[in-house]
Amino acid sequence: MADLNETPTPIHRFVSASDIHFKFITLTQNNFREIDVAHRHGYWSVFVFLKGSGTHLIDFTELKIKSGTLHFVLPGQIHALNGGKKFLGYAIMFTEEFFMLRNETRTLLMKLFSFMDSGKPVTLDISPDVQPYFTHLFSLFQLEVQSNHAANSTALLDLLSVFTGKCMQLLQLPQSSSPAADSLQYIRFRNEVEKNYRTIHTVAEYGQLLHLTPKSLNQLTQTFAGIAALDFIHQRLLVEAKRLLRYSDKAVKEIAFDLHFTDAAHFTKFFKQKTGLTPLEFKNV
Repeated sequence: MADLNETPTPIHRFVSASDIHFKFITLTQNNFREIDVAHRHGYWSVFVFLKGSGTHLIDFTELKIKSGTLHFVLPGQIHALNGGKKFLGYAIMFTEEFFMLRNETRTLLMKLFSFMDSGKPVTLDISPDVQPYFTHLFSLFQLEVQSNHAANSTALLDLLSVFTGKCMQLLQLPQSSSPAADSLQYIRFRNEVEKNYRTIHTVAEYGQLLHLTPKSLNQLTQTFAGIAALDFIHQRLLVEAKRLLRYSDKAVKEIAFDLHFTDAAHFTKFFKQKTGLTPLEFKNV
């Protein structure tokens, strides 16, 4: 198994700076002529499976693909998708910059995705009576992308808002009433944690970076993620620890050092407190 530092897990990003940062891809059995290697995305992804079977690895869980399901993959999550014959699915991919073009879409997506930050795979079953709704919506996505119109980002944002709203309805999530400014602050906090989780482990330090008091930061994470700010920070730290344990050959001591724990004993205590397993037990599962 390759060391993540020496042989990094591939990260797929949008290439062109002039790209509108949105892609809609049809997936068939032709996409799986070669086995997919585990990789990370630098953008948000939703995979929609309509026909066929296969497997979808998301972080530490291998899911069986079945017809009529949606799988959500967040930026940074490790995943690998492999399908079989008579496969039909779609991938909707978009950057944070894209959905931040409009306040409504930003707030909707933050409500939908905020509860998915734990590293656990999130899936959604589409009942047969709802499948025609999604099939029609995907055909509109496809037509809009194929039109290649210079201003089609507006229409794609409209469709993305409809798609997000429907997912929230099926997941029985309430519509967010939080101000757009708050959702932007939450995005900034998430981004700061993503950049600094290895070296910054306290709410006070993130508060200083964002010019927010610890109390305000706690209120923000409670609103959008349903947890305290420290739990959010620990959650991200734990996810990376699990990725390093599962996908690299690093020793526990090295991982503790990489994640800026004082020593391996402190890291082991943190990990067992959060998971019920020691790092070595998790690595060998």
